[in-house]
Amino acid sequence: MDKWLRSTWFIRILSLFLAVLMWASVSSESTTDTESLFLNGNSPDEETAENIPVDIRLDDENLVVSGVPQVADVTLEGPTSQVAPVARQQNFTLYVDLNDLGAGTHEVPIQQSGITNQVQVSIQPETVEVTIERRMSESHDVSADLINENQMNSEFEIGDPVIDPSTVEVTGAASVLSEVAVVKSIVNLSDVDASIENQETPVKVYDEEGNELSVIVEPSSVTIDVPVSRAQKDVPVTFEAEGEVPEEASIDSITSSVEQVTIYGPKEVLEEINQVTGNIVDVEGLEETTTKDIELTLPSGVTAIEPETAEVQIEIIND
Repeated sequence: MDKWLRSTWFIRILSLFLAVLMWASVSSESTTDTESLFLNGNSPDEETAENIPVDIRLDDENLVVSGVPQVADVTLEGPTSQVAPVARQQNFTLYVDLNDLGAGTHEVPIQQSGITNQVQVSIQPETVEVTIERRMSESHDVSADLINENQMNSEFEIGDPVIDPSTVEVTGAASVLSEVAVVKSIVNLSDVDASIENQETPVKVYDEEGNELSVIVEPSSVTIDVPVSRAQKDVPVTFEAEGEVPEEASIDSITSSVEQVTIYGPKEVLEEINQVTGNIVDVEGLEETTTKDIELTLPSGVTAIEPETAEVQIEIIND
């Protein structure tokens, strides 16, 4: 035995044997892993892709379609190696083909393109009921819907809005156009304290119940100007004499070039004011006709008055 161990040939043969044994072991493990990967990649799998957009294929621009859902769900069945990338990438298309159909109501399938035939495809819903109608157009006036006016500062008031353009063309199915009740653009007045100028606002079309209709509007938006100014009111102004003139003199008249003033403030305050009173003219000791500048009284609740002063002439006559 010792002789064999000392033999060069014996050691070489033993080394070769051990090398072959190790190679066989590694090869066996590699084969097992490969088979496992192969089996897993081809095992049955099922996945659902939800909310996939549905296209409409219709070449006739004179027709419009209703009843086609915006999205549908797709169930995919097949080998994992085929199902997984389709579900993940979603590089396929759902559509309804209406090119061979005329006006009327039709039951049509939702179809797909772009999915390998190695995957079984189920689409929900499978079919849809669509209505094809002739396209029509009508001109409609656009109104401005001014909302949240009660959230404006009460010192401001709005004028008549100006809309450009004032009319738009509404296009859609005849059955839908017959339901058009109002065409409008919405302007939010919340916290507005200055005129709105050149505000671009989308145009919406509604039926009598306030439901938005699915139509094409051209142009799709308009420009709106809304004048906003401080609430104001023009009212007459009066003057009152205060004090005593000498016995030999008397007041013939008190006049002013300012007969009317403009007051500003909350609308509800202005509504209650019909004239500006309480403007006192001091005539104490006056012996001859005199002119004075009087600071006008600001009524309660009023924020400003124009003009703020008035020139008053006190006509004195001597007995």
